[in-house]
Amino acid sequence: MHTKRLMPAIATIGAIALLAGCAGGGTEAATGGDEPAGAFDWASVTPVEITVSNIFAPGATSTNLVEDWMDQVTELTEGAVTFDYYEGGVLHPATEAISALTSDLTDVTFVNSGTFPDQLPIQNWKDIAIQTATNAFGYPNTNIAGIGQQVIQYGEENFALDEARAAGFVPLIPMYSGPAGLHCTQPFETKADLQGRTARVPNAISQGENEALGMTTVFLPPNEQYEALQRGVVDCAVNAATTILTADLLAVSPWVAFTHNAASSGANWVISTSTWDSLIPEIQDAMIEASYEPLLRFTRDTLDTYKDIVSAAEAAGGGIIDAAELNPYLAEYWEDRPSLLESAPSGLADPEAALEFTNTVAETWWDFSIEDLGVPVDNDNIVEVLELGADVLSDSEWDAWLQAVRDKLGQL
Repeated sequence: MHTKRLMPAIATIGAIALLAGCAGGGTEAATGGDEPAGAFDWASVTPVEITVSNIFAPGATSTNLVEDWMDQVTELTEGAVTFDYYEGGVLHPATEAISALTSDLTDVTFVNSGTFPDQLPIQNWKDIAIQTATNAFGYPNTNIAGIGQQVIQYGEENFALDEARAAGFVPLIPMYSGPAGLHCTQPFETKADLQGRTARVPNAISQGENEALGMTTVFLPPNEQYEALQRGVVDCAVNAATTILTADLLAVSPWVAFTHNAASSGANWVISTSTWDSLIPEIQDAMIEASYEPLLRFTRDTLDTYKDIVSAAEAAGGGIIDAAELNPYLAEYWEDRPSLLESAPSGLADPEAALEFTNTVAETWWDFSIEDLGVPVDNDNIVEVLELGADVLSDSEWDAWLQAVRDKLGQL
């Protein structure tokens, strides 16, 4: 579906400090000016139309995120920036996201760095470093501290930014969620139950995790999963909770376990390097400012999706499976992984500094989440916690979370 998104001019914005990318082709983040809020004359700006390609289903948290962001950008720029919006993956599949950007087919799209390991070796190493740093966060903190820290990891101190720019894009809005759901056509509880089953996995880390559970793994595009599960081509699949619901995958695989698997790092809404560099700093600033409120909704919606999946799995004839018998095998997998310093790509100038930065940001957000927000940890009953959804935090605590994002908590 192709939709024009236009909004009336109802607000103004001053210059806001930029989190990612840069103007004029450099590799340092742009910073806003000193004008007071409301001082910029948006009527003097030549109108800009940005093409956006969305590969996700309507109603998915990722779809809501980018649609909310578009609305915010148009509002903040008083209509100076509008969007030519293509839904449903009609412009390109996920596997062609980078070429779609570099060929000017689209200006903004979703990029999962795990899909492009050869083009993005530093970013893929970075993503594994983040997954390692946040692996013990657990639910729900993976989606509270995890999303907050991701804003900094992909912000102005992003040590993989040069590589991303050279590949053709600048990260705009990070997406992060976890744990992913392992959903199967038949019930399971132990590794022996999974032995010999085939599972669709989204990336190499998920491949390693699920092979550690005794399964054979395959890679399939998201839109091929339903039929593959229905026809028995695969027995299980690994997906974000929102994908499981919006793609109706419970209809063909209603048994779900939320193991201690790695969160979905490396997922970003991005803008092409050439488009970003063509924008005036005030538009760049507005695009970053416009991401904060949508990220708050994305985080809350993500938690509510986990809540919804409990009743949806039962309604589909399955249910949520206790992963206690499976988690020790995943812990062994992570313990046996190669040292991050030893596996650092040759193009990364200072792996030790990069790893220190990654760990410091993650630890800062963990401390804030536990000590300031009071997010529960060490949950004995996963279903009880899942059923809390976004109500795991109060409105005032969510306000504090949003302020921490705006204040760039964890930025060095």
